[in-house]
Amino acid sequence: MLKLLSLIFLIYILICNKVFAQNNDRILSPIGQWNCVIYGNPLLGDERAYLSFRDDGILSMTREARDNERSNSIQLEYTIEGNRLSFSDIQTGRNFNAQMGGFTLSGEWRSRIQLGGWWCSPDEFEEGIFSNSLENQFVGRLDPEIMASPSYPLQAIREVLQGRVVICFEVTTMGEVVNPTFIEVSDEVFRAPSLDALMRSRYKPWLQNNQNELVRPACRSFIYRLDYVYSALD
Repeated sequence: MLKLLSLIFLIYILICNKVFAQNNDRILSPIGQWNCVIYGNPLLGDERAYLSFRDDGILSMTREARDNERSNSIQLEYTIEGNRLSFSDIQTGRNFNAQMGGFTLSGEWRSRIQLGGWWCSPDEFEEGIFSNSLENQFVGRLDPEIMASPSYPLQAIREVLQGRVVICFEVTTMGEVVNPTFIEVSDEVFRAPSLDALMRSRYKPWLQNNQNELVRPACRSFIYRLDYVYSALD
């Protein structure tokens, strides 16, 4: 009888904890500044953007300058329905969506012919480090110093598997990779070698003479194709 009562009490505690968790689902507020990477466009590669959400439904998007081009800033309207955030980039024709139930702002974008994703980290730049102008929020490109490549898993070769892994992460001012987050994993066999290659990589320091623990977002795509393996053997 005592064991039965203990079991009933344990089940009751588990149910209560589940109900409590469901009633306290975290809804992320987008209000504020975000340092973001937009990935999935084969022509542009990873794009970096600075997003600033206001509480009146207006979003400022500033893209990082490329080569000798100036960064440009546009204002857009965004909507929130439940835990879903949406806005459209009128310059590129892409529609952005995000589920705000996680610990960071991320989601997917779609155009008429393409599909990709975006991932952000909260902007932690302190006043005085950068210009107040949105066009000057970025401090150059994130240039790789060491880009390690993953080994093709033998299991995947035996099973004739190909795939893709997308990992987003943050880069410290000294170029170290931290806080990796898996965005896409086509097959679990590719998860470990992708993470190993990422953590063996590093970027060039992007903010000199600064001791603050600032970070910038980045993403890497790892493509696993068997024709790459076979061509390397020829």
